Amino acid sequence: MMRYPALDDAGYTALRKALLKEKGGDQQKALLTAARDSRDFIGWLEQRIGPEGTGEPFDIGDEQLSEGEYKELPAMVEQQLFERWAGLTPALASEETFWGYVTLTYIRQGLIEAHFLAGNSANLAGLERIDRALKDDHAKGMDDVTRTILRRLGGLPEVRGKRSVYVDCPFARAWWRGYVAREVCAETGADFHRVWQTLTTTQTYWEKLIDLIVSRNAVLGDSKVRSALIWAVSERLDEPGLLVADTIRTISRQIGIRAAWQELAVFETSDLKQLMAREFLPKTPASQD
Repeated sequence: MMRYPALDDAGYTALRKALLKEKGGDQQKALLTAARDSRDFIGWLEQRIGPEGTGEPFDIGDEQLSEGEYKELPAMVEQQLFERWAGLTPALASEETFWGYVTLTYIRQGLIEAHFLAGNSANLAGLERIDRALKDDHAKGMDDVTRTILRRLGGLPEVRGKRSVYVDCPFARAWWRGYVAREVCAETGADFHRVWQTLTTTQTYWEKLIDLIVSRNAVLGDSKVRSALIWAVSERLDEPGLLVADTIRTISRQIGIRAAWQELAVFETSDLKQLMAREFLPKTPASQD
């Protein structure tokens, strides 16, 4: 397996824990102040984490991203990143230390700014959130921005488990969406573009899907069952209400009930897909034509 550099695991873990220890404390204030300027941010982190591990140079490309593009990577950019990084293993792509290194490399090379990490889903710019939190000197506000920065940097497993890497770090999310899409297409022969659309149409859908994949004893943890479901959904992308978290939650519950008395993985993938469409996906006039 190719070895790439990564942030020092012990130092990075200790820093995250220190930053989460006290809401609005000196550590959080120092992080937010440093994050206003990319050079200050890199220097602040390097002093506290220690040197990065050694390994083969990792190609991040040279495409500069705006704050909006970084927060929600355009589909074309996501696909380009996955193609560039397709040689990564799932084990490495699960590590917050690796994605932290990738994100810092983007900042070092001027492809994104450190304060981009603080932006949120309400479309508030990162610098605005940082300045507002520091000006108000509000503990919860500083804690919220700190957690956003850590999630965007490489994931925050102390709070959300490994799913934070797959969902919260934009670069890791791009790789995992590509990996799952490739897995589905290899298993089913489905159209890659439609599968990719299925995984990327909404952030909440991707997040719920990941929750159901990584949860303990999750039926969607089986790659064949997961691929058949995503394949079936990909053929009904134009139906409103299908790509929402509540729908995938209901579908997963129904699959789990069925799996309790019938082993689903023994079916051929095409038969599983038909079962998903017939038994588990919501019935609409369009789906019954």
